[in-house]
Amino acid sequence: MANRLENLLEYYKSKMHDLFTDELLGIYLTGSIAFGEFFEGKSDVDCTVLLNSPLGGINRLEKVKKIHKEISSRYKKIILESQYISIDNIGKNEADTQPFYSYHDGKISLSKHNAHAVTWFTLEKHGITVTGISSNELDINTSVNDIKSFVKGNVNSYWKYWLNMARKPFSQKGLSALTNWGIEWCVCGLMRMYFTMMEGDITSKGKAVEYGLMCLPESTHKILMEALRIRRCEKNPLYISPFFRRKEMIDFMDYIIERIINIPIE
Repeated sequence: MANRLENLLEYYKSKMHDLFTDELLGIYLTGSIAFGEFFEGKSDVDCTVLLNSPLGGINRLEKVKKIHKEISSRYKKIILESQYISIDNIGKNEADTQPFYSYHDGKISLSKHNAHAVTWFTLEKHGITVTGISSNELDINTSVNDIKSFVKGNVNSYWKYWLNMARKPFSQKGLSALTNWGIEWCVCGLMRMYFTMMEGDITSKGKAVEYGLMCLPESTHKILMEALRIRRCEKNPLYISPFFRRKEMIDFMDYIIERIINIPIE
């Protein structure tokens, strides 16, 4: 897998240099791969392409789309997702950020997707430089309090809503909570939030769950281990009943959301 991923990145880097020439300032890996956690066929390869000016023009957009299609065809089971952002646009909050192009789920679109403190903090502190300016030399300056404020807002809105809907057995999220995807998404996602609030840093989903196994009560360990099992694509489920597993996931969400909300921001 490592060789295929390296070959993909070399191919992508070459295509980006050919397309953007001097406009290209850097290419960076973020997401789970930046934390040493990657599962082929499951994890996305998240890239930030830093440009001297905003990506635009129908001709260039079509060429970017074509490059991604070629990569999808050449490198099966490796999903490359990229955001193309100009140097004057990084590090800003969503309100101040100008929309930029992203390639996501096979489409290129203009939005402010992922224009928030966690993205910028990950890029500067943990981003892996594929080419160009080193990620730790980028003048972003997102603070720990910035990422904690974002996390708390995200938990109070997105995750509270997810929990309330999961409590309704026949809602879309209630049914999703019966699936492996739902367990992994909720337990791992919230553990990343908890880790950030406690440690003032960002980590991968798997490492965040391992962190929970070290510091959270034993009553939470079974659902944490189940989420980790799913994350790692391991067999032998820890639960017989998906309905009881859903109940334990909902109980965990209720517990960890309350803990996150009560952690003060200095």
